[in-house]
Amino acid sequence: MNQLLKHFGRFCAFAAIATIAAAGALQAQPNASADSKSILVDGSSTVEPVTSAVAAEFAKVRPDVQVSVAVSGTSGGFRRFVVGETDISDASRAIKSSEISTAQTNGIHYVESLVAFDGLTVGVARNTQIFSSGDPCLTAGELQLLWAREAEGFVTTWNQLGSRFANAAIVLSGAAETSGTFDFFTEALNGAAGDTRADYFGTEEDQLLAEQTGADPFALTYFGFAFFQNNQGLVQSVAIDPRLDLIDAPQGALDEINARRAVNGKSPLANGGGSCNGVLPNPDTIGSFAYQPLTRPLFIYTNTQSAQREGLDAYVDFYLAEDRIGNEEFIADVGYINVTPSLREAARACWEGRVTGTAFGGQFVGLSEDEIEQKYRSHCRL
Repeated sequence: MNQLLKHFGRFCAFAAIATIAAAGALQAQPNASADSKSILVDGSSTVEPVTSAVAAEFAKVRPDVQVSVAVSGTSGGFRRFVVGETDISDASRAIKSSEISTAQTNGIHYVESLVAFDGLTVGVARNTQIFSSGDPCLTAGELQLLWAREAEGFVTTWNQLGSRFANAAIVLSGAAETSGTFDFFTEALNGAAGDTRADYFGTEEDQLLAEQTGADPFALTYFGFAFFQNNQGLVQSVAIDPRLDLIDAPQGALDEINARRAVNGKSPLANGGGSCNGVLPNPDTIGSFAYQPLTRPLFIYTNTQSAQREGLDAYVDFYLAEDRIGNEEFIADVGYINVTPSLREAARACWEGRVTGTAFGGQFVGLSEDEIEQKYRSHCRL
């Protein structure tokens, strides 16, 4: 895996800020004066394109309100939000139990707004040589084997996943630990947020992931659907088969992984027969939840104290209006999929009624569309 570090050696500290504002907007906080026209948003790199697009449209009708959108990852954004440093937190997963608790301790009350659906996309180079035959396809079990904590330093060539993979060194990249994408991906595949191998290149800079993966035929990465949509000249998506049983991993490799899993108190992985019959992420498969287990909702969280400021109240009203989150062209332009009309209705009801807290109680993986609808509408008192 030394090639991984060599290949991705040009990583720089990522602190990019997408700003639609004067520099003074960075001083905004929930305890700002009632007439403050500055709004500070931080959090997910996945949700940032939506929030920034809304901010750009809002600036056309309310140029007096300064909206600053920073990117420090979902977890990084929540760390600021739950102590009262920011007004709105972009999130590519629902708020965690630990974050809920910290917010309660600090007297931070918030409204949870579900704004779009995303399909977390596994990407490889357009000229990938990872797969010996057929189109790129992985089972959830193969992804689990590839990304397991127990694979670190051991599963280092692609053919350790099975005979249909190349005898070549693995190069992996993906979301940084501060990212909600990291939390969702690791929990969806490995059963616990953060349970993953560490010998990969992680960053919040999704564009860099696309560029570097596109340049290496043996590289694989993952990021939100929007970044795949915007980089199809560099990368192609991998079809995902939701089965957790593996296809044909060499028995010796599987035995070693299972010995390591036993030490960590995990159940063994097992080979299963059949071909990889995957589903590609696209608006139809994501919108229908046919793309599993990597379809997920996207959120913004708004501090209710901040919501007392007229400018911020107007911005969130604008964000949740049918012309934005209900507009297929607008949401598609930033690379995501509209949530259902009933979820949009619930988001507006939660916001207008200032219904605080979360519908999901710290759970953010493994929910069906029907479960999301039921939980969120019930939470928003519909």
